[in-house]
Amino acid sequence: MRSVAVFCMLSCGYTAYAEESAAEAAWHYTVKPNDSFELIYRKYLASRAGIVKLSSHNQHPLSKKLQPGQVLVIPVALLKKTPVNVQVLVASGDVVASTKQLQTSRAIKVGDTLTQGDKLKTGKYSVAKLRFADGSVVDVQQNSSIEIHASYQYAGKETFVSLLKLNNGRTEIEANPNHTVGNSMQIETPSAIAAVRGTQFRVATDADVALQETIEGQVAFAGAGQEILLAKGFGSVVEKNQAPLPPIVLPDAPDVTAFSQQFEQNHAKFALVPQTEVVAFVSQLARDAAFTQIVHEQVTPAGPSAALLIPDLADGQYYLRLRAQESHGLQGQSAVHAFTVKVRPLAALELLAPVEATKIADTPLTFEWTPNPNNAIYSLQIARDADFNHKVYEAMTTLTRVTLTPSFANAMLTEGEYYWRVTSTPKVVHNEHQAVVKQDKMFSKSGRITRAQ
Repeated sequence: MRSVAVFCMLSCGYTAYAEESAAEAAWHYTVKPNDSFELIYRKYLASRAGIVKLSSHNQHPLSKKLQPGQVLVIPVALLKKTPVNVQVLVASGDVVASTKQLQTSRAIKVGDTLTQGDKLKTGKYSVAKLRFADGSVVDVQQNSSIEIHASYQYAGKETFVSLLKLNNGRTEIEANPNHTVGNSMQIETPSAIAAVRGTQFRVATDADVALQETIEGQVAFAGAGQEILLAKGFGSVVEKNQAPLPPIVLPDAPDVTAFSQQFEQNHAKFALVPQTEVVAFVSQLARDAAFTQIVHEQVTPAGPSAALLIPDLADGQYYLRLRAQESHGLQGQSAVHAFTVKVRPLAALELLAPVEATKIADTPLTFEWTPNPNNAIYSLQIARDADFNHKVYEAMTTLTRVTLTPSFANAMLTEGEYYWRVTSTPKVVHNEHQAVVKQDKMFSKSGRITRAQ
């Protein structure tokens, strides 16, 4: 019953949306002194043929003089379209563009401009933000390809139209933030079209499926000739050559209130709170609050004991953006959590036994040292020289006490002096992708022992 009620509500909303679109399809122009059809054509119309169409549309014969104060209804389709550039606000990572004339790619930087027909691509962990003439901002996420099919202003009416084609990947859009009547933006994918006049929404696509998520306002979403209107908190999915699915409720933002705000090791781990009908959590990690410096992205399957593990983090401030994902692949509202990483330095070790100038006899030989509080792995080394260029023994252990048997001394140690030391490094952090050992903070200390004659 709830789904039916929601669908009816959105369908009724679409009627109003269509009426608004029809009203915006014309410009009401007030005739000025000395105006004529010819003068209006030169200023505003796309072609001379528009004069006859304008005359017919307003039922005003060309032979009859226009009167000051008279209102002409000019169909928007007759107006000139002046191309306007798109400004690059952010270009982080691998961001390139190409034109219709030149298929070779060029690197994009902040401050560059794009024009109609330009294509933009982003690589892994890369982000581009584009600002359009009406203030709309399109956030192009990693591994995406988008084309500026059209970006223009209607003459006289001073409204802007942006037509984009998302070939693959994901975008986040804030369209027409000033809610100027007449401005519009349309995102086309291989499977669907999303059209808006002032809202925040997301579009994602591959070759066969398109997804749309409305964050604010309303979005018209169409596929295979059928269209629905999606309100805030709803999304839909379109498969190629299929109609959109009825509106789907987006998941709530994940609960991050219990997440740690500081880590003293080079990785971060967060226990994910289960959510009803959520199959995965999508995470994005950045070094800045605007999420333009992405350093890690991950999809973590949901479950009672699901946890997000982010490895190999340098010291500093981080921002985590987390979203829940339902079975169709739609993502809900974002939860943002800030945390810092400050790895504790490894403590210097104190060698306890054997003491300086201990003489080795035919008895067990015990090496002992103070523990490292950072849960370290130790390397015990014995060498003939103080520089440890000629080692005769080396072993890795997590213990702080190692005993060698008399047979070892008889077999490996001849008469003379020996030096020993212990080094410590943090334990290895394992996950399915990589193993990391932080070795830039290593401490060692050596002692001297003597093999008796």
